[in-house]
Amino acid sequence: MPNTKLYLKFTGGVCNTCIYHKDYKDSKQKIDWKFRQKEFDKLIKKIKKINAPTFDALVPVSGGKDSIYQVHRLLNKGLRILAVNIDYGIKTKIGYSNLQIIPSMGATLITVRPNLRIHKKILKISFLEYGDPDLMSHCMLHAFPIRLALNLKIPLVLLGENSAIEYSGSIRKYDDKKIDNKWFKKFAANFNLTPKIFSKRHNIKYKFLKNYDLPSNNELRKTNAVFASYFFKWDSQINLKIAKKYGFNSLKKPGEGTYRNFVGIDEKINRIHQYLKYLKFGYGRATDHACEDIRNGKISRIKGQNLVIKFDRVPISKYYYEDFINLIGINEKKFFSTLKKNTNKKLFNIKGKNFLFKSKKFD
Repeated sequence: MPNTKLYLKFTGGVCNTCIYHKDYKDSKQKIDWKFRQKEFDKLIKKIKKINAPTFDALVPVSGGKDSIYQVHRLLNKGLRILAVNIDYGIKTKIGYSNLQIIPSMGATLITVRPNLRIHKKILKISFLEYGDPDLMSHCMLHAFPIRLALNLKIPLVLLGENSAIEYSGSIRKYDDKKIDNKWFKKFAANFNLTPKIFSKRHNIKYKFLKNYDLPSNNELRKTNAVFASYFFKWDSQINLKIAKKYGFNSLKKPGEGTYRNFVGIDEKINRIHQYLKYLKFGYGRATDHACEDIRNGKISRIKGQNLVIKFDRVPISKYYYEDFINLIGINEKKFFSTLKKNTNKKLFNIKGKNFLFKSKKFD
């Protein structure tokens, strides 16, 4: 990982994420995964005794491999499972198809489409002003399912991985099983730009952004909103293998911007988010995936570097941005001028619609 990544620190040239994986995640002396699975089983027994009025557990789902894995972890335990899909963007055909797997697994599925009059305005501001169309959408992905669980008195919300430690190595501060507002402000709301601050700054009444915002810590105590990665060792390849058993479909070739064909395939706007990350910080989705595969012993570091060079630098295609600019009401010229405005000039030379990486380190 490059030192441009937010919140990442290096010790002797080694980033915190690698230290976490080596010294904590892969070390039985630090994390006893069998003990944590027993801890999870105890939590399930506690949840079943509550006899909730509607559902016993809620799982936020996209239809991706990880959300199918999360549902899998709750099956065959006698639970009534509600799966909630937040359809905040532009869903793909394969994404819609994979989402339909979840009811067949044994969960009730609902899809929530936010108020588009408000949401399109939020998307447009997030893209043009901050260079991140997913700015508030990522907040909503974490917040709304928990708010729904509280309203329906659902005692368990099973979230996915804790990105604070899986990708930033913040083991000392954030190795907690439950989500809270401190975590949300730092890792969901980029630069602590919470929905409440966003609403004030852009003159949108907060009542329209409340579902994008995490409930207070006092409210969070009324449910168990926990990270699955706290209880089970998180591994994309293992999650994929399990998801495929239920019928999960991948692309026939790698997705744009990475060498994997099974990640980020359910929705289009996230590709714009990932490409802007590349332009701002000099690394994209291929780097994320290569680093994970290197840490898990799937590929060598040299192989990872070659994959980064080949796939991170792929330009964004019309397939991803055309529907987006039509949705928020801007033209192609405005789209690319916004990309240029948010490009790190220390890392890139800009020629027309092309963004040329300056560094020759890997070349």
